[in-house]
Amino acid sequence: MSVAVLCNLSDGVIIGVDSALSVWGTNGVEKVFEDGEKLFQLKKKIGVATFGLAGMAGRCIGSFLYEFERTHNDLDSKPLEEIVESLRVFFRAEYVKFAELIYEKPFDDIDIELSNLGLLVAGYSPNSFLSEAWEIRIPSHKDVGSARQVYKPGEFGLAWFAMSEPIERYLFGISIAGLQDITTYVAELLGRPLTEQEIDKFFEIRRGQGYAVKTDSMPVKTGVDYVKFLVDYVITHYKFTQSHSIVGGRSKVGVITYRSDDFHITE
Repeated sequence: MSVAVLCNLSDGVIIGVDSALSVWGTNGVEKVFEDGEKLFQLKKKIGVATFGLAGMAGRCIGSFLYEFERTHNDLDSKPLEEIVESLRVFFRAEYVKFAELIYEKPFDDIDIELSNLGLLVAGYSPNSFLSEAWEIRIPSHKDVGSARQVYKPGEFGLAWFAMSEPIERYLFGISIAGLQDITTYVAELLGRPLTEQEIDKFFEIRRGQGYAVKTDSMPVKTGVDYVKFLVDYVITHYKFTQSHSIVGGRSKVGVITYRSDDFHITE
């Protein structure tokens, strides 16, 4: 498993990940390697973080990204939205091929829950001075244009993915899952379902308790420090709460700005 953190700023975009790769067996996690690669450069101005499934058919996700880059020669001239759609099509096709090989049946006939592959894609479209970010979920993002735009150009903020509940608790005091449990309990006490307005009030209280983070004016260097802090926070959390540190290793942070020549990864 993994954690990924995104910070989209006016001067650039930052992605942070951990470096743990978990090997699963019939009894759960059997081994964790702490020096895995989950953060990649795609062409010049795009960064990609992966989470969830670590590989397919004996190949790591980075190998597939390299193949995608080598077989798509026009990436430097395409808007990021079109690149994201091409990535979705490419990875879903490879995922379906892999699943059919494993289970020896057509993909639509596989009736068990499969592991997910997540891709966080962020950077700049050609001639754009504002960054954007997208999330691809395989296999659930199966329809044309179904990838989720996390931040449009000119939208600034923080987002987190995969095993990121510790971040929610840190920022808001309670996770969304915890708040849902509370609303369910209150409904039981009242003997009736809560109205949408009542549920919204709970979430409004949660938002009001959140720490204020001024991402709309945050410098890139500060953003790098903040993303690294959050990834390290999650890594440390799971170090003490899991028998196997399914989020672990060390944090890796990548950044691209409107002035940078390319996406680069810091250690």
